[in-house]
Formats: sequence, C-alpha cells, structure tokens
Amino acid sequence: MNPLFLEERKFPRVLLAVGGGFFLIMGIILTLTNPNSTKYEKFATEELVRYAKENICPAQSSNLEEMIKSQVCNLIVDTGKNKIPQLIASNTKRNNYLLLSLYTTNLYIYQFETIAVFNNFYVINAQKLHE
Repeated sequence: MNPLFLEERKFPRVLLAVGGGFFLIMGIILTLTNPNSTKYEKFATEELVRYAKENICPAQSSNLEEMIKSQVCNLIVDTGKNKIPQLIASNTKRNNYLLLSLYTTNLYIYQFETIAVFNNFYVINAQKLHE
C-alpha cells in the first residue's frame, strides 16, 4: 500500500471538518445576532423621524408660509415620536429565517424591506406605493 495515497485522502477530510466547523460557528453567531422586533421598531422609528425631518419637513422656499409649515411639520414629528413604534409594529411583517430576518413595513404611502443580520439593519428596498 502506498503511504502517499493515505495522506492524500486525509486532506479532504480535514478540509471538510474545518469548513463544516466554520459554517457551524457562523450559523450559531448569525442565530445569536439576529435582532428582534423591538430593536427593529427602534431602528425604524429613528429612520422614519430622520427621513421626515430631512425630506418632508424642510421649507421649499424662504417665504413665511413655507417656514411655518416646516416648523409645524417638525413639531408634529417630534410630538408623535412616541406613537411611531406602535404604528410600525402594527404595519410590519417579520419573516424570521433563524439566521437573519426580513422585515416588510407598509406605511400607507411607502413600503420598506429591511434585512436584519449581525445586530444591524439594512434597508434593501424603499418603494413609494402611491403618488
């Protein structure tokens, strides 16, 4: 029997064991770092407030009426901040795939799809549903 032949057969087994161990460890890490719905609601609230203040509330011109509308918009966003998590929770569907989650939030005019993985959230699609 050729001793080199035995060495050649051990290498794939070692590689398979190391690779399998790596995938097992990554699976455990992904499962442990899959954020829950409460964390998503906090993330989505912060993003929605930021989006509203940057894109909806700013005055379109420097006239007094636009400035007042801008201030009222900011006031509404700030006072309604406590209700936004409830709005998001009631309009969000979570698909939990154990290693990661996919959240779909439907907020009347917009629909957002977000991937949750490694304790982070990544918006992968933001679609305007109505004009």
